[in-house]
Amino acid sequence: MRLLEMVNHMMLYSPTHRAFLSCNRRVKLAGLAFVLALAPASPGHAVAGENSSLVCAARRGRTDEVLSLLRAGADVDSRDTQGRTALLRATTAGRRDVVKILISAEADVDAADRNGLTPLFEAVRLGHIEAARDLLEAGADPDPRYREIGTPLDVAERQGDRDLSALLRSHGARGSGKSTGDVVCVRPWDGEGYCGTVTAVEISHWMLRVTKIVGCLKGCTPGDCSMGRPVGGDQADRVRIGDEVRVEGACLTHTGLGSEEQRTRQP
Repeated sequence: MRLLEMVNHMMLYSPTHRAFLSCNRRVKLAGLAFVLALAPASPGHAVAGENSSLVCAARRGRTDEVLSLLRAGADVDSRDTQGRTALLRATTAGRRDVVKILISAEADVDAADRNGLTPLFEAVRLGHIEAARDLLEAGADPDPRYREIGTPLDVAERQGDRDLSALLRSHGARGSGKSTGDVVCVRPWDGEGYCGTVTAVEISHWMLRVTKIVGCLKGCTPGDCSMGRPVGGDQADRVRIGDEVRVEGACLTHTGLGSEEQRTRQP
């Protein structure tokens, strides 16, 4: 009997080994001792290998294997070598059926990898609105922070996904303070400049409606943060209150200042 057939035969009743083989088709003789070492004392007995197999099965969308491994006692929140859980891998791979199974098994919906990436981030980044809804309805934090990309709402707005943005807002997402409706300031001129309300987000640029000029009484020098126009002063082409200005994210010196609606409600 060939090696792979022998291993399959010996592992017929073990979900651990079935998942192991499905994720590692090229089993070689040198790895036989390792495979056999995973053999459980009795059918259905959970062993350490089941945890890594769960992540692999989840990523590949193998619902039957995921269910078998969970019934056998695999840790629903186990992680792979990159620190990612089965739920995070399933979300990234677009395996909504597996996502729902893992949520039903009480997986931690906010379990992040080593960099802070959560399943909700991946669902939003990839435009998987149904998976995002499943996670939010299961209690996922709508505003986790990831050091490189901000919050899920920031991601949805930069991608121009209005449906996902609306879904996140309906579950209480506020973003990182520079989302549509938030008040931000552009003050790179020694603390002077202007503030405004974000009206749109375009990947790496923000559209602002100017609501306030800060300083710049004699006019602040035209530059990239003012679309080449002076700010304040008395020049005809200066940036004024009510103007629409498009700036890069690097120009935003003050964020998280609340929303325009909140400010109008203040006494």
